Amino acid sequence: MATMRTNGFKGNDTAEDLAGKVAENMTDFTDKARRAMHGASEIAGDVASKAVHGGKVATKFVVKEVREHPLRTLAIGAAVGAVVAAVIMLRNRSHDEE
Repeated sequence: MATMRTNGFKGNDTAEDLAGKVAENMTDFTDKARRAMHGASEIAGDVASKAVHGGKVATKFVVKEVREHPLRTLAIGAAVGAVVAAVIMLRNRSHDEE
């Protein structure tokens, strides 16, 4: 047998009773939403902290590599730049043909 959830509402409630029950339900909902947002905020803070830490580690690595191998780093940068330029040129060519 199926039951219907009424959230405490009865057929003989007055408008004042209904308003009070709606207010209670909204307060409960607001509290639950607030707790969920607090949890999400903590997770976002953890993710941001890890991202900052990862960025610092990557920066230290790049600085060390540039100091120890400046010519290799320059060659890699030039190669990446050439690939990006080739992709852009090919993309522009394909858009011009359309």
